[in-house]
Amino acid sequence: MNQLRAFEAAARAQSFTKAADELFVTHAAVSRHVRELEDWLGTPLFVRTGRGVVLTDAGKRYAARLTPIFDAIAEATRDAMIEGDSSHLTVAPDGAFASRWLVPRLGKFNAAHPDIELDVSPGEYISDFYSGEDDIAVRYGAGNWPEVEAELLCEARMFPVCAPDLIRDNPPEKPDDLSNFTLLHENSRQWWADWLRAAGCKNADLAWAGPLFQNYLAIQAAEAGQGFALADQIVATDALLSGRLVRPFDIEIREDEGYWLVWGKGLKLNAAGLAFRQWLVAEMRKTNAAYDKLKA
Repeated sequence: MNQLRAFEAAARAQSFTKAADELFVTHAAVSRHVRELEDWLGTPLFVRTGRGVVLTDAGKRYAARLTPIFDAIAEATRDAMIEGDSSHLTVAPDGAFASRWLVPRLGKFNAAHPDIELDVSPGEYISDFYSGEDDIAVRYGAGNWPEVEAELLCEARMFPVCAPDLIRDNPPEKPDDLSNFTLLHENSRQWWADWLRAAGCKNADLAWAGPLFQNYLAIQAAEAGQGFALADQIVATDALLSGRLVRPFDIEIREDEGYWLVWGKGLKLNAAGLAFRQWLVAEMRKTNAAYDKLKA
């Protein structure tokens, strides 16, 4: 299904980049799935050029038959959701967010709502809410994704963290002292550049050194004592409370991004979705309160 979805979006947009934006994935993921589909079919569907991609004749014929199928699925799903099964909810969170924050708390939701059948299905593609696979998703970003409703759950605040043993014998006294340590980057090196600038560091080149990770692996590397990572209060507070991580500096930045509840544009949340939204907001408020107490 992922391969077909990637191809259909790319064919409709005539662009891997636009398809990636629509599906909330990377350009590389769309390209990989299209290539897998081409290998399975045994024929090229796109011609790759220096200026983008162009459908082959086979690709045009394939897209012409696929797009109506996806449209029919979307229409059927919208009709079914009007009736709405209020006792069932499929949630598609980002996998790393799910493992670090959501899953450890789900027992509370299940205990409070034993009548709701909850399916948690992390994955790359969470934007096709009309296929019947997902009801809602939790995403990190600026909230400006196309063709979805997005409600801000919590604004993210970014700050450096590390394992306590890393600085036990040589604690940094000022941000410039981070030059003595490895900086661990999450998704982009720009976050460290922004934090170092906000902290008034003289050595801005620090931001461009150190390994680059995806999907919260930088925080895991920090817990393993490999260096300093930038984390937000949602994914780091539990580790700060348990002592797995420490926060040597009070300086934090806000990147106009955060955690969003996302669902299909024009769709309404059923009773289970509304209950889950209310619970998410309450739990994130608790996490924020715990984080603020740590800072006090």
